Amino acid sequence: MLQLSAVATRRAGRVSLWGTASPFCLEDLAKALQRRGEEILRVGTVEVVFAFPEWTRPHRVIPRQALTERGQRIREPWTTLWLVRFGYAEPRAELEGLTLEGEPVQLLVRDLDLDAVEAYVMASGWQRCTAGIWVAAGSLPQVRSDVEEEAWAAAWLRAVLSPSEREAFEGILQEATRRGIPWRVQYQEREARFMLESRRQIEGMLLLARAVDRCLIEVSDLEQGLPIMD
Repeated sequence: MLQLSAVATRRAGRVSLWGTASPFCLEDLAKALQRRGEEILRVGTVEVVFAFPEWTRPHRVIPRQALTERGQRIREPWTTLWLVRFGYAEPRAELEGLTLEGEPVQLLVRDLDLDAVEAYVMASGWQRCTAGIWVAAGSLPQVRSDVEEEAWAAAWLRAVLSPSEREAFEGILQEATRRGIPWRVQYQEREARFMLESRRQIEGMLLLARAVDRCLIEVSDLEQGLPIMD
């Protein structure tokens, strides 16, 4: 499970996650979103889980534990992150989890690296989230829809990580730029320098970026009512 300081909204049946950083606060963000006609589902700590639509048909299953053919057992909070990152090395695994309705499920899953991933937020039950918007307090060159996954995740992580971990993360970004490689690759080479909780946040944000449509906007764009991912 990933926990984010965010605003969860619904509009025309579509659930979105909105994030921002000081000096623009979540309460101000929620008010601005209400003025845009968004239904506010949650303000503050939002819980996000991930499910896989193909492996677990006809249900959507939130993984809790996996046992590989090689006898390796992976438990929460690392199950989903492990499946996404290392599943390519395993032909199949026994998966235990819960449906979105809370029913326990145990099943055999195959092709662990091929399935899509969906994000769900807790708001009167699990609601599928299909969009993530970061509202920048400063200026951006332009409103950017369909932002590349790593750039979008980095914007959130700069606000999520602790000051000391943020400094290490900025070092990862700078070194990746210098080497001309994705920062995800640089992070995986240097992940041992991060605390476990920070590693969960980083990998969770990368997974969320994969699961949603992504956008970066400015506060002024929000206040002016400009169309965003409409």
